[in-house]
This record gives sequence, C-alpha cells and structure tokens, in this order.
Amino acid sequence: MIFAVLFVVVAFRATSSVELPNFVVLFADDMGAGDPSVYGHPTIRTPNIDQLASDGIRFTQWYSAFHVCSPSRAALLTGRLPIRSGCAGSGPTGGVFINTAVGGLPTNETTIPQLLKPKGYATAAVGKWHLGQREEFLPTSRGFDEYFGIPYSDDMGASAWTSETGIPLPLLHNKTVIEQPTNLGTLTQRYADYCHDFIERNKDNHFFLYMAFSHVHTPNFVSKKFCNTSVRGRYGDAASEMDDAIGQIMQSLKDNSIDSRTIVFFTSDNGPWLIRGLQGGSAGLLYEGKTTTWEGGVREPGIVRWMSHIEPGRVSHEIVTTYDIFSTVLKMADVEEPKDRVIDGRDMSPILLDVNGKTSHDCLFIYKGTPDSKLTGLWAVRCGAFKAHFVTNTHVNKTAVVQNPPLLYQLEYDPGENFPISSKSPEYEEAMTIIEAAKKKHEATLSLVPNQMAMGGDEKYKLCCDQDSKQRYPEYPACTCNPENFHAWKCGNPV
Repeated sequence: MIFAVLFVVVAFRATSSVELPNFVVLFADDMGAGDPSVYGHPTIRTPNIDQLASDGIRFTQWYSAFHVCSPSRAALLTGRLPIRSGCAGSGPTGGVFINTAVGGLPTNETTIPQLLKPKGYATAAVGKWHLGQREEFLPTSRGFDEYFGIPYSDDMGASAWTSETGIPLPLLHNKTVIEQPTNLGTLTQRYADYCHDFIERNKDNHFFLYMAFSHVHTPNFVSKKFCNTSVRGRYGDAASEMDDAIGQIMQSLKDNSIDSRTIVFFTSDNGPWLIRGLQGGSAGLLYEGKTTTWEGGVREPGIVRWMSHIEPGRVSHEIVTTYDIFSTVLKMADVEEPKDRVIDGRDMSPILLDVNGKTSHDCLFIYKGTPDSKLTGLWAVRCGAFKAHFVTNTHVNKTAVVQNPPLLYQLEYDPGENFPISSKSPEYEEAMTIIEAAKKKHEATLSLVPNQMAMGGDEKYKLCCDQDSKQRYPEYPACTCNPENFHAWKCGNPV
C-alpha cells in the first residue's frame, strides 16, 4: 500500500505544469489477444512487448471500440464510440474506408493532438491512418504536426507483396506522396527511424507520438532480417519485426533520457483476421476474431508503461478500452475534455497508479455497424461480468443471426463464450434487466450523424504521385512513380 501511495504522489507531480509527460501510442494491426508471447503464445517471440509488460501493467480485459480498423482508430483519437462520428460502417455489419473514400473522420470531431496543441505538445502520426485519404482528413489536417505512413491498409493498393492491380500503394510524408508503390520490405524500419528522429528532435519538448503499425495485417511483409526467422511462419516473422521496431523506439526514449517522463500504450485495433488462416493471428482462448462482436473480435492485448510511476509487473483484470487512451492522455496532460459532446472514454489513471484502482466502466457497448431499418448496429453489451449478444455472426458464416432471447455469458467464468446461461434462470433475468436498461439509456444518447462510409468512393480522390505516370511507365499501373518497387525483394516460403 505504501508503494501504491508513493506512485500516486510521484504521478501527481509529473502531471503538474512543471513537467508534463510525453505520450507514445503503439498500435498494432489485427493482432489477436493470444499473439504476444507475454499473453501466452507458445511460438511467437515478442521480447520487447514482453518487456513493456514487465516494466508496466498488463491488462487481461482491454477492449477495442470495434471489430475492424477504421472505426477503432476513430474511437482512439476522439474518445467516442464510432457510431457517434458516423464511422461505424455503411450498414449494420460495419466496414472501413476504401482507398478512394469520399468521407473520413469528420472535421467536427476533436482529436487528441488537437487538444494537446495549446499545451505546447509536438505531435506526429507514423504508419497506418485509415481515417480518410482526402487532404482534409489526413493527419496533418487533424492536429498532427507531421505524418509519415500509408494512408490505409497495406493490402489496399498494388505492391510487390499483393496481387492487387489497382492504385499502387502510396507512402506519404505529411500530405505528399513520396513513394508509389511503397517498398513494404523496408517500411517497418523506416517507421522506426522516423520515430527515432521525431523523439530526438523533441526530447526537450512535450510530445505525442502515434505509431500505428501496418503489422500484422496481411500481407505479412518483412525485411530480409526477419524473413523465415520465426517457427510460427510468416505471421511470426511480421510480429517479430514489429516487436523489434518497438524495441528501437523504447531505446530512443532511454538514449534521450526521457524514459521516465514518457507514458507508453500498446494495444491492437481489433482481433485476428481468422479468415486468412495461417496468415492471421490468434485470439487465444477467446472465441472468434476480426469482423465479429465475440470476445476474440474486440478484446485485445493491452499494456501501459510509465517508468517510476506505474508499479512494474502488474497484471490487471479491470475493464478498460482503447478509447480510454483519449481521456487518460488528457488527464495526464492537464487538459479538459470537450464539454459539448458525449465522451465514452474513461480516465484509466486511477487503475494505472493505484493497485486498488477500479474501472469506471459500468457497461461496454459493442457495435457491429450502423443500424438500418431492418437490423440494429448494436450487437452486444457487457455490464460487469455479463455479456449479452443480441445479434451474432462468425467469420465463416457472415449472415446476421438475431438471438431471441439474447445469448448471455458470464465472462469471468467463461471468457471463451462456450456456455450460455439459461434464459430461464434467475441469473439470466437479473443480468438482462441491468443490460437492457443500460442499452436503452445508451441509445438515448445517440444523435443521427452523416454516415461517412456510406458516402462510398470516387476515383478523383485517389492518391497519386503523378496523374501522367503512364507516359513514363506505360507498362505499369497509373500513379506509378517507383516502378522498381514492384520488383523489390520479397520473402519466400515458408507460409
């Protein structure tokens, strides 16, 4: 208890105006709850992620805001469920922004970096964006000082690693396409190098660094250094390469003597892409994965590290979410949350800084998509230990199945959702009374907003390094400025 109190006191001093902390968000893509070795995977090796857990706190009940990437990212940056920003998919089954998207994260949504700017924070986004590729939606229009990365998923453009034949995969610096197609084999190291440079340039300033990896989304590209190095195959290679980049970023903090004043978050956008077979990850004992509202689709690995502030080596079973990062960062930076909108995130610092800290979430509302006249978008609700499924599907059978009565699970007993509670039991009636009341109260807070993903796409909004590239490279797709990257080195077998 003395130890816990000491950490709270030190943390309070660190959030004073004298020394505000830095923030680093390490965001994996499609990594399952069972993939990091510290979460029990028997053959994937992630020593640097494991070290984050040894140095900080590892959560066993960390939830994403959504089961696929664009909505999850919108929630992280705004602290709001994606249904509130119109980013929950074009219909009840969800979706993401396409590579010619008309819509994006709405400009009236307020992001973490926008709120940190008045405090003097330097801000950078590195890696996958996927919240709209039009200029007004790119990171440097949404509060970030600088951006280096791919504006959407690595399989949404032609490259040496994909069979895609459309728009070559672009790499951006700020708002300019600097390479097209991207050489994926060198990309992760370039991400790490950019992060190192940003940290070096801002070591005497306060900063917010959002590092959104393309790993471990398919295709599982890797550099020569990591090709065929994991007994888990190509997926394990990709996980190892991401883990190595994380290690380099952490070393940059140490080398610049800012380790103890930097809070590091690590999690994933959604569960593993099981339809990809061995190219996808594992949710461990949790059921299902990406594109579903079962636990395997939305419960993620989650670690927070703050040297000299968070007691090292802790494991927490408290319920927290990715959109809690929003509220936690603002609290630690002494910034008020917006008062003109509903914020779904909760400050998790009481859990981080006190071994007896408890969750502020009574219930979690797990959306599959945007409702229409035929089907709800809110497919599951968790209140306390109980989770109700009102509609379900699987990655194999994508058809929506309305559950009447709803399926109910006690997740602390049954995290794998194997044994539904009898709808005739008193336990079921009591839990569902609470869940139904919470669901009704939540739905009353929703407002009708433009559906960003239903706006579709338009070729005029594609990112292109040179609209006349066919004159120079007639044998390559339009918008090719780096034809050599179509023939770049690529890791061979095994799968």
